[in-house]
Amino acid sequence: MAPSDISTRLAAALASARQPTPVALVPAASAQSDAAGCGDPGCARHAGTADCPPFPISRRRGSGFGDSVADAWYRSCGSSRMDVPAGVVAALALWPIKSPGALHAGQLSNYIAAQPPRVLVKGYAEVYAATWMLRPDLMDVAAPIFRWTEEDLDEQALRGVAAVTRAALRAGVLQYTGDKDPYYRSDIDLMSWTITSLRHHSSRCGLGEHHTPPEVADLMARLVYDGSPGTDGDGGREQAFGEPAAGTGGMFRSMVQAMRERSENPHKHKWVMQELDSIAAAGAAVNTIVWDLGPKAVVAVGDTLAEGDLSSKAFAHQRTMQAHRDRLRETAAFAKATADAFDMVEALVSARAA
Repeated sequence: MAPSDISTRLAAALASARQPTPVALVPAASAQSDAAGCGDPGCARHAGTADCPPFPISRRRGSGFGDSVADAWYRSCGSSRMDVPAGVVAALALWPIKSPGALHAGQLSNYIAAQPPRVLVKGYAEVYAATWMLRPDLMDVAAPIFRWTEEDLDEQALRGVAAVTRAALRAGVLQYTGDKDPYYRSDIDLMSWTITSLRHHSSRCGLGEHHTPPEVADLMARLVYDGSPGTDGDGGREQAFGEPAAGTGGMFRSMVQAMRERSENPHKHKWVMQELDSIAAAGAAVNTIVWDLGPKAVVAVGDTLAEGDLSSKAFAHQRTMQAHRDRLRETAAFAKATADAFDMVEALVSARAA
């Protein structure tokens, strides 16, 4: 799994050595004060609107959430593309603002829902870039549902982005994924509901893709957890969990919930998800971060029947991508130091000339 083009370009865009700020994190007054001279209609900091009327939110169950997103996409755009609507939901789920009980969800939903489509696209690209710097291996796997943020989308696709954004916000995406406690962020697999609702029934049958119902996954996870040795709280040994046909990771969500209910930290365990379908694997990568499975959780894209266990390949990919990110950080730091040195020399020369 080589580093994706979008990962390289977005990470390189962070070479200014400051953390990127997603559109909804920028106060309106600050955005307006910096707007002088900016002619980019899609600039996430300068073209956003400060007019944010109240936006109705009704936290819906998983099936209702997925249906709302799919209906919004097909009604507004009509395209068969799944990457765009899935990427919108993923970016909102990854939004970096978290608060106890997701108390910020209402105000933030008002702000995001009011933004023009091109501003939304730029904001989602920044969310991807910021998350890539934290977990480049997972975001490389998630790249198939984010590459569209670099495209010059036509008006029809932009309408779809705006419609899906509002539908997801209205259905409570930030209420589900904006909680500071990962236990509550793991309450539901929104990526699974989104992808299965977007995918036509015949396509699901053709792929052999049938995601396990969450109630069944919860029961299976608790049976496995309670019957496994060494799972008796934080004193238990490290274990490795593998899922050869992971989908978006629903079984691991249930397992992690069972662990947290028993005061065990999932970060000490290894989690390996393997999935043939790149869109579902991208959803699993996003979920791994949203659910906070920890630094030992990886996602591999491949055919389990043909290739067998891909865990070694997945961990090698993780090391490769982390090294790639570290090189980018070093390059960015050197570039900033060089620019600062030139600024100091220029200031010194100017002072002497005066």
